[in-house]
Amino acid sequence: MASKLRLKFDNLPLVEAAVRASFDGPKALSYSLVNSVHADLKLSFPALTESKQLEIVPGARGVQAEFGPGFLPGAVYTGHESGLSVSVQPQVIVARWSKQPGLIEPEYPRYEALRDSLWKTVEAFRKACGDDYPGIAIVNMSYVNFIPLLDPASVLTAYFSDGAHLQIMRNARQVRKLEAAWSEGDDLDVRFALEQAAAKLPEGVTQGYRLTTAAGLRLGESLDAKSGLEKVHDALQGFFLKLISEQAKKEWKLQDLNNE
Repeated sequence: MASKLRLKFDNLPLVEAAVRASFDGPKALSYSLVNSVHADLKLSFPALTESKQLEIVPGARGVQAEFGPGFLPGAVYTGHESGLSVSVQPQVIVARWSKQPGLIEPEYPRYEALRDSLWKTVEAFRKACGDDYPGIAIVNMSYVNFIPLLDPASVLTAYFSDGAHLQIMRNARQVRKLEAAWSEGDDLDVRFALEQAAAKLPEGVTQGYRLTTAAGLRLGESLDAKSGLEKVHDALQGFFLKLISEQAKKEWKLQDLNNE
């Protein structure tokens, strides 16, 4: 098996990590389906609430989902000891860790915990759907970091490698937003976005930049969903290492690279 890059930082300003399994078309969510999924998840995710907002469905060919009496826009399962949550919506299932403002909070439990929670939820969903299970078409992963910064003009030079610099912006007084998306090989899509934002941290509301890195792929006959997500995760690790500067690696305390 090829070696896999695993990055470990002791001071990474991570605020969110999420993995997603998307369907080509929506599956109407009945109360009985949502409760059936919860029956298989409640030991790890004891709390169940209705979704307050629709999840993004990366790359999916959207079809109008069915809402109305007897159907739900989605469900969120929470209460995990590591602060994870899982969301089930008509066209996507998401496992997510989000940093919560507060002095005491669970640390990011790493990719493996996210991945295992996603597949556990997908299996519960497949079981509840029976013969009407739509099947996974796309897998995706994203990280969001928040970079507190006093000097908006220096964010690119301070935190990003030369490959991420745009020479046309070299005299920018203030960087407001920078975003790029492209495809690699036959199936992998990669995206990063840097934009000004405010974050509620333990020390209060802080101004800075939100950095999103994401990758995803549409599955083909030769690649199953689990193998596809591993490929996406590996690609994001390598991309992030090339994206950030030496100053960022030092400030965020990148440990010795571990190839497993």
